[in-house]
Amino acid sequence: GAPINLKGRMVYEFTGDACQGYTVNFRFVLETGDGEGNSAITDLRHRNFESADSRSFEFRSQTFVNEVQTEDVNGTAIRDGDKVNVKLKLTEDTEFTIDKPVIFPTAQLLKTITEAEKGTTVFSDDIYDGSDGGQHVFHTSTVIGSPRTTPPDDSEKPIGNFRRWPVTVSYFGTEAGGDQPPDYSISFDLWENGVSSKMRLDYGDFVLNGKIVHLELLPETPCTKEPTPTVAPTATTPPAENQPATAPTKPESDGGAAEQPK
Repeated sequence: GAPINLKGRMVYEFTGDACQGYTVNFRFVLETGDGEGNSAITDLRHRNFESADSRSFEFRSQTFVNEVQTEDVNGTAIRDGDKVNVKLKLTEDTEFTIDKPVIFPTAQLLKTITEAEKGTTVFSDDIYDGSDGGQHVFHTSTVIGSPRTTPPDDSEKPIGNFRRWPVTVSYFGTEAGGDQPPDYSISFDLWENGVSSKMRLDYGDFVLNGKIVHLELLPETPCTKEPTPTVAPTATTPPAENQPATAPTKPESDGGAAEQPK
């Protein structure tokens, strides 16, 4: 068949604080073309709220293909000791229990910054973020490099004068064996204020590169009981690095444009 080209835009808005909890609004619109005039637009929309104490995680994930909805999942995950009880609303209600410790996406982001500051180079977590239909736990391996010493490029200058580290997060299905490659991996520069830049999404048979095209830092206010926006929305435009065979089925909600997508 003809080569496939991809282009798109990701918009990521992060608001909240350690008192109020954290809300993420994420949208990833991807246009796939085959070089013969045929194209498809995949529109992924994800919103989640994570309590500040990491006890609860609520999300809604929707997918549209050429403006026709193909997925709509509402989910709530409540921590109960070392277990997490999940309720999903798809075409019918679904409930299941995750019988092992898992981390939610904003907690994983905050942990990654903490580990980078401590000089940790590798750590692992099982993560539940509502992606992939909300029915899967991913095992993740995070690799953190030495702090960047090169000057930021023009698109990164609005982020501010903060340290940043190269980070790669690899996502494995729970069935994955020891030698299996990840389902996908995401690389990015993680800044100590939580913003990410220079994103690279590696799906194995194709790679997307993203850069910041707009960054707006929302006003910071002291931790209160009122909603307090803290970190900014960003948008990235990922051009295809090589000729992909398939289009991505979902974004990640944990470390994407301003922090990280899947």
